[in-house]
Amino acid sequence: MEKLIVKNFGPIKEAEIDLTKYVVFIGDTSTGKSVLAKLISIFREFSNVLNNRVDNSEFLASFRDQLENYNIDFNCENSIIDYFDTDLHIRLFRNEVSVLNDSRKKMTLDDLEYFVKDKNIIESNEEMQIAIRSLSMRGQNIYIPAERILTSLVGASISGLWANNVALPNCFKDFAGKFEVARKRIRTKKYPEFDIAYFFNGHNQDFVRIGDNREIEVSLVQASSGIQSLIPLLLVLDFELLGGRIEPRLSFLIEEPELNLFPIKQKKLIDYIITGVNPTKYKVVITTHSPYVLSSLDTLMLAKNTFNEHLDLREKINSIVSEDKWIDYDDISVYEVKNDGKIYSIKNEEFRSIDTNAIDGVSDIISEEFDKLTELRYAQ
Repeated sequence: MEKLIVKNFGPIKEAEIDLTKYVVFIGDTSTGKSVLAKLISIFREFSNVLNNRVDNSEFLASFRDQLENYNIDFNCENSIIDYFDTDLHIRLFRNEVSVLNDSRKKMTLDDLEYFVKDKNIIESNEEMQIAIRSLSMRGQNIYIPAERILTSLVGASISGLWANNVALPNCFKDFAGKFEVARKRIRTKKYPEFDIAYFFNGHNQDFVRIGDNREIEVSLVQASSGIQSLIPLLLVLDFELLGGRIEPRLSFLIEEPELNLFPIKQKKLIDYIITGVNPTKYKVVITTHSPYVLSSLDTLMLAKNTFNEHLDLREKINSIVSEDKWIDYDDISVYEVKNDGKIYSIKNEEFRSIDTNAIDGVSDIISEEFDKLTELRYAQ
């Protein structure tokens, strides 16, 4: 099983993470959720590089560059990080990165052909070899930052972020570049789930049509913060999923998908992400503060659990939650990242669900305060 073990890295004192198809981190601000998610992305990219016969010295030299790319600047003198995959072990130990074991079967031309969605994309061995070499390029994983709203606000100036060496983390500028490509390629997209439609007019201007006023176009720059956060996420996700990418180990790292969204929109976004990723070999890492995100995932897991226990109810379950959204219990890992620097799995093995107490512990506090105040109000 793919696994990441982290000790004494930044705010993380101790963490052991099972890297399933879906990995979710929830927790308070500044506990290290984003750090863990970025480490997963870095080691998965390095795993891909190694699997494609890139020189290990290049891999070792680029580790610090990747940390800088993700805006991570922690002293690693006491850090130990172990990444395990099938027949692979990479270790960071006191500022030194080493490959302790890599005995996996290396990717061949035939292997690559299996992952190509459209076999007509690659017509000769020469092109396939070029494709294999391209796998070693930085940025195989798709990072969707919490600051994505800035790409909506920047608008026509996205290309200037790189050209003018704007002082923003490279990972954000990478995302801005992906958004620029996505909007130019997709150009027009309707999202009935969110009651919006997107348009790119070819002059570096983005517009949306919202709700009942479908005939009225609103500039994305002038749209609500929720839409400004949602559109870049959706366009990049759609472009990567539908663009015929050949990376078999590609991952999405999505920070705070719930940003500026009403709870029902948060649920619909989770449904949209899972529907798109489920039939693919892609993996997803999510960081969140929202109990609604976890509740939504828990419901999708419950649908699959119910089907596994009652195969004859497939049609009825599908009428409530469509089958393309079902999540297998073994395909998701959910962790709470706490202020003590440790992480705790919040999956309930007995009920094969997410621990509801961890999902929304603040409700107990609010309920207790409400009951005490109500008692005082009516005690007289």
